[in-house]
Amino acid sequence: LEDGFKIKVYDPILQDELMIEPDYLVLSTGIVAPREENERLSKLFKVPLNQDGFFLEAHMKLRPVEFATDGVFLCGLAHGPKTVEESIAQAYAAVSRACTLLSKDGIEAVATTARVDERKCVGCGYCEMVCAYGAVSVVEKRGRRVAEVNPALCKGCGACSGACRSGAIDLRHFTDSEVVRQITSLAGV
Repeated sequence: LEDGFKIKVYDPILQDELMIEPDYLVLSTGIVAPREENERLSKLFKVPLNQDGFFLEAHMKLRPVEFATDGVFLCGLAHGPKTVEESIAQAYAAVSRACTLLSKDGIEAVATTARVDERKCVGCGYCEMVCAYGAVSVVEKRGRRVAEVNPALCKGCGACSGACRSGAIDLRHFTDSEVVRQITSLAGV
């Protein structure tokens, strides 16, 4: 337009409408995450979502196309708004990571995994809430609720063990008594 144009926007910080007179205006289609579908997939694959409803990577810099859940990768608009070129580059990265995993003859599991003493477990579910890997679930066994650890998903981080109020969860090779013995041995007590 020869006379220019004005854009009226609402600023939530100032809590007021502003009038802007730009030289140029570039419009783009907005992208909104399909929140309901993403929440369903998030629970199914045990992967996190960000506050906008897009999937959240394991680490922004170190593992940008991976989830904390092994063998599940991320690319394109599932991750968030991006250009076609960015989506393609991210897809190449995800395929590369998947090929690295699939080219191995076997996958080694972590030797240090959590285990539950069902006699002590009260089935409160704190361990299930803090497990970032979805390895712990509370199940019904012999008429009572108890925690159960899936060793294939467990990374041996110890979060569940630390959260257990009844002391029912230990890490293999890192029970409380073993750790105390190691400390006393190092301290020379």
